[in-house]
Amino acid sequence: MKHFYTIILLFSTVYIFAQKNYEPENITWNGTTYPYRYHHMEQYFRYYPEKRPVPNIDTTIVNRNYIASFEVKDNKFFLNNIHITGRNPKVKDLSVFAELNDKNEPLFLSWVNGLFDIGLGTEKFIKVDSLAPIYDDYIVFEVKKGIIGRTEQFTYNQLKLFKDYQYKRFKESEEYKKLTRRLIYNGMTEGEAALHVYQFILFYSKSNFLKKN
Repeated sequence: MKHFYTIILLFSTVYIFAQKNYEPENITWNGTTYPYRYHHMEQYFRYYPEKRPVPNIDTTIVNRNYIASFEVKDNKFFLNNIHITGRNPKVKDLSVFAELNDKNEPLFLSWVNGLFDIGLGTEKFIKVDSLAPIYDDYIVFEVKKGIIGRTEQFTYNQLKLFKDYQYKRFKESEEYKKLTRRLIYNGMTEGEAALHVYQFILFYSKSNFLKKN
């Protein structure tokens, strides 16, 4: 439960203090690399703080000071690299992957669990949200202990219907009430908390993936 609330604080703090200099991670899926807005290494660095490549200014993912490169390969979830700022302060191009993994191979992320999405095509941003772009199509995939489970491809409208359904079910749960109380306690209004949960409903409803008929 402590780790669950840590993730909440990461998401909620970013929501409140979103900045234009936010840099997403990236993920390679079927040989193509896409921007990726889930930050799996934060869980790792909270268990092993001495391995964090650079100190972060605060607890937000906006100021995490690194970019992780993930890959889905052979139905497994890997970390391929992690970069920090080198000589050029404007670019994160210095690899520190060897400090995390002394083997010359991708690192299998066995702790990753949940539902995640990858946007396909051109990013479109709305004025009130610089962190959550809109895409024409999405890949939604399930991960259990680093192993890829069911995957689906949705259009924007299909994903919205899916999220609406997930949100409706999750909103009726006791977990939703506890989550929104925690978000409000950490500075959100009731409306902001509800919007935040909806935006990240794939993460919060990870145990409620739609099953095939």
